[in-house]
Amino acid sequence: MFAYIEIDTSLCKGCGLCTISCPRKHLYLFNENSEKNLYVAKFKEDARCWGCAFCASICPDMAIKIFSSLRNEITGRLTKQFSLYRKIVDTHCR
Repeated sequence: MFAYIEIDTSLCKGCGLCTISCPRKHLYLFNENSEKNLYVAKFKEDARCWGCAFCASICPDMAIKIFSSLRNEITGRLTKQFSLYRKIVDTHCR
C-alpha cells in the first residue's frame, strides 16, 4: 500500500524545496497561471509514494499533507493522515 500526497495550492508558493527533498522524485513544479507566472508543486498521479514525509517536513508553508495507512516512521502511529511538519510546529511552538 502506497501513500499519496495532497498539496494545498492556496498555501504553496512554488519554492520547489519539496521537489528536491523527495527521494523518489514524485513532486514537480507546475505553471498553474501562465499570466502571473505562478508555479505550484504537484504530485505525480501514478506515483508510488513511500510516505517518508520529507516533503511535508521541509515545506515552509505547511502546504503538504501525506495520506497513508502505513505506520509513520517518525511518530510510530498507525494513521490515515499525518502531516509531520504541522504536528511538530503545533506541538513545540505554542
